[in-house]
Amino acid sequence: MEGTRRSERFASLCGPYAPMVYRHCLLMLKRPAEAEDAAQECMLKAFRSFDNYRGEGIARWLYRIAHNTCLDILKSARVKHEAQWDDEAPETPDSALTPDEVYQQKAEKDRLWEAVSRLNLEQQTVLTLYYGENMDYQQISEALAIAPGTVKSRLSRAKEALKKLLEENY
Repeated sequence: MEGTRRSERFASLCGPYAPMVYRHCLLMLKRPAEAEDAAQECMLKAFRSFDNYRGEGIARWLYRIAHNTCLDILKSARVKHEAQWDDEAPETPDSALTPDEVYQQKAEKDRLWEAVSRLNLEQQTVLTLYYGENMDYQQISEALAIAPGTVKSRLSRAKEALKKLLEENY
């Protein structure tokens, strides 16, 4: 009986926010099927940790779970993409690149990813959303629940930090 009350309480408090969770996941992930899976994963995580919920605002709590779930998915996708890129054969017939040039391009890309991974999570997030997900300031603002001006300044600081890291390693 206790489990039923818990389920009913969760459904009544969190259920109305399921569309918000899905929209946020869609905004971050861009693909409806992935967003649906992420939203379901978010709601499952929320249900599992519902006993720890302390009433700080259900929408904000669910948003944070959704945001972190999507960040994990984006990180995982980036790792998979990098692994696929490593496994692909270079397109030598169509390009005029020599094997040395292909190697140089790969080395530069690896160096860039290594530098990005050394940035703090806030900087990685804005860079990934802006360059990796092709989101504009407004979309990032909505995804992170911060002002567009804050997005712009965070992105500027992230680019500056990345530039510094890259210069240090040359």
